[in-house]
Amino acid sequence: MTSSPSAWLTRDRLVLAALVAALLGSLVFYMHSAFGHGDITEYHRYAQAFWLGSPPLRALPAEYPLLSLVPFTLTLLPPLHDYVSVFALWMLGLFVAGYFAIRRHDSARAAEVCGVYLALGCFATVLGRFDLVPAAATVVAYWAARERRFTLAYAMLALGAALKLYPVLLVPIVVLEQYRALDLHPLRVAPPRPVVRGVALVGGVIVAAFGIAAVLEPGGWLGPFVYNASRPLQVESVSASLLWLSGAFGLHVAPDHSFHSYNLVGSAARELSLLADVGLVGGCLWVYWQQLNRRMAFGRALTVCLLVIVCTDRVFSPQYLMWVVPMVALTERDYDGLWLGICALTTLIFPYAYDWAGLHGSGTPASYPWFFPGLIAVRNALLVIATARFIRRSLVRAESARDLARSSTTAA
Repeated sequence: MTSSPSAWLTRDRLVLAALVAALLGSLVFYMHSAFGHGDITEYHRYAQAFWLGSPPLRALPAEYPLLSLVPFTLTLLPPLHDYVSVFALWMLGLFVAGYFAIRRHDSARAAEVCGVYLALGCFATVLGRFDLVPAAATVVAYWAARERRFTLAYAMLALGAALKLYPVLLVPIVVLEQYRALDLHPLRVAPPRPVVRGVALVGGVIVAAFGIAAVLEPGGWLGPFVYNASRPLQVESVSASLLWLSGAFGLHVAPDHSFHSYNLVGSAARELSLLADVGLVGGCLWVYWQQLNRRMAFGRALTVCLLVIVCTDRVFSPQYLMWVVPMVALTERDYDGLWLGICALTTLIFPYAYDWAGLHGSGTPASYPWFFPGLIAVRNALLVIATARFIRRSLVRAESARDLARSSTTAA
């Protein structure tokens, strides 16, 4: 028995109202607390320094690409004293627009699942970070490629990369999907013009963004690469959980506070950092290879690549969950207990476990209380399990689709 359209409309309104109320609660009760708006304050400072500095149009963000100044500037529009609420309401508008867009392009169920995952897993960050913007660009790129509007897909990934770098790793997946749409094999023919134009568009946007940054601030245009390459293992990353567990075998492990985050350092940190980098490159190449050989569908390849990025990155800030859960919701299209657990644990860790551990300010603590890295390790274990399960399901579905196609051909 299926629900009537009117019942779904009523459910839509109730769910969306509950999600908006929860996020407004985050704005009122958390983001306006003493430690709830640090990133927005940094965005506001970057925007002021760029537009109103002396001289203007010179100071660039230390760790973000040039185009990140677009969402940062939202803290000034309108120029109210309460820039925290101003930015949060812009992000809330994007959240609501995304909800309706998913409902239109996919389904009401997918929109609901995505909204719940975001509100549950990013309760303290969905309105307090700009990561919803590159995440939205990724989703639009997915829809565009699915509808064979590849120029738009490339443009969205280019904009996403100019905002926060990571979407550039998704470009080969769109390239392979375009080859498939053209019924061509990448290893058997020269790159066709549509593909060349798409890749050139991405490259042109990224080169232009960093070229303009080099002109504006010659000494700081490479800041995003230098900054991220220099960071230690952030305490919430999968690699940091492995480093923490190495302490049980007698290896030295210690807390660290640098690069505006809490981290872990220790005897095995260098090896684990190298392993993470190899995992990132190798994992992405493996996804491309599976898609090339028709063993993974486009949307699921895109999602797996995002999961690989998050699992292997040396930094796993709580807002990074925004990169992944929209595509998980779009490809799975229903609630999953494992992902609900991951989301709940992510919010339990940040902000609550941070508060319980007294992790505020800029000082390095003498140690982390055991429950803090313990909760993170449990969340990361669930994330790795969810990633492995998603990969297995993706490969099985692709194999089933090939078997069905072969059966249809034989029957014909």
